[in-house]
Amino acid sequence: MFHVERTLPRLMDKRIIGLLVLFFIFSGCGGSRQSVQIPDYLLVPNGKEVTGNKALTAFIFENNLKKIPIEQYLADKFKVDNFQEREYWVSIDKDKYKIMIYDYNEFEKYFGSANYSVINLEPDDVNVNEKRKFIAISMINSYNKDCLTDRSIFQNIAVKYLKNLKDEYYNQ
Repeated sequence: MFHVERTLPRLMDKRIIGLLVLFFIFSGCGGSRQSVQIPDYLLVPNGKEVTGNKALTAFIFENNLKKIPIEQYLADKFKVDNFQEREYWVSIDKDKYKIMIYDYNEFEKYFGSANYSVINLEPDDVNVNEKRKFIAISMINSYNKDCLTDRSIFQNIAVKYLKNLKDEYYNQ
């Protein structure tokens, strides 16, 4: 008698297994997200909400872990006793502005550090007290208007001031 092998079901099994392997390979690689590097600074919308504003725009830059925390630097700069303070009033060309620093939890809530990648990697033991890799600052004027949004006439003034503040912090 003749022996007949069933080749069609084995061929179908191999095709199904091959397709499943390809599916898992492509779905595993497709889930990764791109992260943004911040060479100097970045203006990002959807930050904190304050009275009169839906969500503020934030000036985000990479933290320098070799330096003292930004709050301590600003407390020294503005001669404030409490370096836990997160809001400071500043005068620029006789106009008053409030700068607001985001703490680690606020940054994670509004922007998420997973969306950004660090350019200047530092060893883990550089500064034990500072765990955040990025600093975000929002700025409003005395009328509670967002100064960093693209629609603001104060954007150039605010960005220039915050860029100078960042450079002073880096070069302290």
